[in-house]
Amino acid sequence: MRPRHLRLLSSLTAVVLALGSARAGVVTVDFEDLSLDFNSAKSGPFDPTAEVEGQWGPLDQGIFSSGGIDFVNRVMPGYWEGFAYSNQVDMETEGFTNQFSVYNVAAHSGSNFGVAFGYHDLRATNTGNEPFNPLDIAHLEGLSYFTLPENAIIQGMYITNATYAALSMLRGDSFTGRPLGGENGEFPDWFKVTAYGTDASGNVLTDAMGAAIGVDFYLGDNRDLTGAVIVDSWKYMDLSALAGAERLYFNVSGTLETADGYGFASPAYFAVDDITYALGAAAVPEPASLAMAGTAVLVVGLAARRRARA
Repeated sequence: MRPRHLRLLSSLTAVVLALGSARAGVVTVDFEDLSLDFNSAKSGPFDPTAEVEGQWGPLDQGIFSSGGIDFVNRVMPGYWEGFAYSNQVDMETEGFTNQFSVYNVAAHSGSNFGVAFGYHDLRATNTGNEPFNPLDIAHLEGLSYFTLPENAIIQGMYITNATYAALSMLRGDSFTGRPLGGENGEFPDWFKVTAYGTDASGNVLTDAMGAAIGVDFYLGDNRDLTGAVIVDSWKYMDLSALAGAERLYFNVSGTLETADGYGFASPAYFAVDDITYALGAAAVPEPASLAMAGTAVLVVGLAARRRARA
């Protein structure tokens, strides 16, 4: 058996090495730490923390956590918005009853993935909705969003369509009236997710001109009139432009609107998996702290050796 002072020295050395590796570490949030039965989903409620006003009445707002990220969820009887999580992969069933399925054969990794639902119309509607303003915190807080750990730096995530949205774009439904792009690809339609961010003080991230920084990802696209492309595989969404954000918000928008002026008509769903963020400098010890810890290892080791010799 090794002398006690050598065992102590090894333990302290392991601590220093672990701290050093965490400094450069990247965390991947894959939803696998959340328990689900086979072919199921969970859409709330999750530990309600507040009652908030929604478009259709008061909602219980709570969160669920995975990999250090807190995902918002809002519910009322028969309705939810924000984030849910799922392992359903039905690519054939149309409509609302299949709202938790990813339009793919599997999660990006493992079995579970996140599903987001929610939007704010870009234009005024017959419901009295104000046009979306990404500089308005109240507008952002009504969207799907997640909150990073303190000092974490977002990198990106994998994103794809939910089946409900994908089949609506491919075939049309009673709300959209036609497929994305039209029957013959004659309309320059699109369907996208846009991410925004606020910093730790709650300030919206803006560019040099004062406009909110938005990162777009098109999940359906016929802007060039060459035939609608509906995403059916996991794609990487680079979110590094929002690296200063502590909270990220997601708005779903598109060109398909109801004929009666009630706004966006496509199902405002998308799926996410393997969200990555880096540990910021303040989240782990600074180099000086690591150096001090290393010095402590040496001092303790030398002192222990001297006592052993005495």
